[in-house]
Amino acid sequence: MSRKYQRELKALESRVSRKAWQFFRYGFGDKSLHDASLLSLRVGDGLGFIANGKRPFYLNRQTTAVVIEFLNYQQNARYVFDLRRVKLLQTELYGENESYARSIGHLYTYELSSLRDDLQLGFLFASGGTIVVQFRRMVFQLQRLKRGYAVEEMYR
Repeated sequence: MSRKYQRELKALESRVSRKAWQFFRYGFGDKSLHDASLLSLRVGDGLGFIANGKRPFYLNRQTTAVVIEFLNYQQNARYVFDLRRVKLLQTELYGENESYARSIGHLYTYELSSLRDDLQLGFLFASGGTIVVQFRRMVFQLQRLKRGYAVEEMYR
């Protein structure tokens, strides 16, 4: 991690949860998302809303949210970035032509940065695909998993 990015990240410490800041500051090696797989990318104005006709969807009270979920390479941790009050979402994702599975491919790198009052989170995949989100608030979740299968099983 470059010293310039370390300084920029230090300035963000008070703007994200302690757990999120520690992940971005100290998440290296097997505690990082390098080579992680994108499990899901959800975006909408009512991600938690259940459309069943029993209650209204309040049109003037919704804010855009983006939820991005990754499984790390070792498949022993699930990371969720729940981004609230989203101002911008830019994506360019496509299946890798050289991949047997035609998947989006592994995550190469990621970065959290500041844009005045907002934050920006960017992901770059080995395929060249990207996800960039500008937002106001992040809810970060890290769930450690106990893998019940051998590493070789991941390559079937």
